[in-house]
Amino acid sequence: MVIENKIFTNNNLINLLIALIPLSLILGNSATNINIVLICILGIVIYRFDIFKMNKKKYLYLLYGFFSYLILITLVTNIPILTNDIFLDEYSYFWIGRNATIDTYSENIFKSFFFLRFLVFFLVINKIVEKKDFNLKFFFISCSFFAILIGFDILIQITFGKNLIGYPITAGRPSSFFGQEWVAGGFLQKFSLFFIIAMIALPKNNKKHLIPLILFIIFFCIILLTGNRMPLLLYILSILIYFVIQKKIKEIILFFLVILFIGFSVFKFLPQSRMKTNIVLAFNGSKIILTQLVNKKEIEDEQGFFVLRDRGLYFLHFNSAIQVWKKNKVFGTGIKSFKINCTPTKHDRNQLCNNHPHNYFLELLVDVGVIGLVLIYLIFVFCIFDFFKFYRFSSSLNQKLFSLPFFLITVTEFFPLKSSGSFSSTSNAIIIFFMLAVTIGFINSKNFNRDR
Repeated sequence: MVIENKIFTNNNLINLLIALIPLSLILGNSATNINIVLICILGIVIYRFDIFKMNKKKYLYLLYGFFSYLILITLVTNIPILTNDIFLDEYSYFWIGRNATIDTYSENIFKSFFFLRFLVFFLVINKIVEKKDFNLKFFFISCSFFAILIGFDILIQITFGKNLIGYPITAGRPSSFFGQEWVAGGFLQKFSLFFIIAMIALPKNNKKHLIPLILFIIFFCIILLTGNRMPLLLYILSILIYFVIQKKIKEIILFFLVILFIGFSVFKFLPQSRMKTNIVLAFNGSKIILTQLVNKKEIEDEQGFFVLRDRGLYFLHFNSAIQVWKKNKVFGTGIKSFKINCTPTKHDRNQLCNNHPHNYFLELLVDVGVIGLVLIYLIFVFCIFDFFKFYRFSSSLNQKLFSLPFFLITVTEFFPLKSSGSFSSTSNAIIIFFMLAVTIGFINSKNFNRDR
């Protein structure tokens, strides 16, 4: 009798690549891009032209509209500058922006086309979920493993000054395997949710009301130790949404009581700690942003300027993005255009330029204007409403439970008030389009089988 070997199938291979997404994020952009391209190629091989079909056409049209518009506006903005005679003079770069060269504009055009990989990636992931080929257990196990590993590694790094592979703490902040990048808190803010949900869903679990609360608190403390303030706030938002959806009001009260107790303990017993500094800086920075936006107050004196630069850098970036956006409100100026078009004078104390404005919402306004912003955020808004319909009418408790991490991460990624990296960066874009694709895939797949 011949037994067919079904281990090395295309479906198993693509699920392995999907499960390696957390690891690729740890390894860096090169590994992540390789993983994305392999998933796209294998997805096209498996599903062929079927990936371009979707049960809910509105998502498909909006996606096509967003990516097409992104490329179009980038070409319209950059090609005329590249073909201008001024580039015949190699010493005339000052004409084209503070940080721009000829290569900058060529590179932006290339990046707009290369960004299409996330469209194909979205379509492949969505089709895998729609077809019920997504090995949900495998992905949850992978996310849980790497969340536990990063959490444990952070504790090791804080305790001994070095992590498991010898990376030291830099500037008093643990970064685990991410080295010089302080993004460990953001990683845990997302992938710890899969571990927590997996623990809740374990069979013969008689303490499902206590486990999420305990695990939420544990990872809250670890994220607090990383000093990543925005991931900590987004983590709290995720917990709040989870408990509200699950209608667990007592757990909400208990969780916030624990947060208050932890905060009081930090201020009382660790007055010189990095954690207290981070909490104070987060509070002061938020206060500055709110007061400046409300009062539109100009910084006139040196003391006020240095206070703002020290505690309100995000306000300066946000204000710079708004000023750049005002130059082309409706259409935008193409992908990665903030660093080119942000050119404040030396006398302008209310602006500060960087590679991106540290906010997805503002970056999209600068790059694709109101038109592009509406296209991408309509996808998010429709996803929110459709998900609640799905959650309300789905008869499978496990299906609803296992969809929550993807939905929670989608909500926090599109939260308009958060500080962030660049929307178009590899590490951020893969999270955005993966979580959105799976969430919409759940919505489109009425009878998802979690045992696959």
